Amino acid sequence: MQGRQKARRAAGNVCSNHGLQLLDDTVSLSSITWNLGDPRSRILVNYSFEFATNGAIRRNGVVTIGFPAALTVTLDLEEGRLIEDLWGR
Repeated sequence: MQGRQKARRAAGNVCSNHGLQLLDDTVSLSSITWNLGDPRSRILVNYSFEFATNGAIRRNGVVTIGFPAALTVTLDLEEGRLIEDLWGR
């Protein structure tokens, strides 16, 4: 599976699990960076997306895919930031 498809699926699953709506059913590449501090993910690819809590309020989220082995979804909620580590699922 390619990175963008993997990010879209992860964002959709996390939004669905929390009763949120992934807007436009899409993610977009926002950055690619080196991560020298963690040996399990040397390259980080970030995909941004928007979701809605009640259909009217838009919020931002990020899917981070770390190569070779990491997958994290971060949601900026009104109550604070929700971070889900999906690696190993």
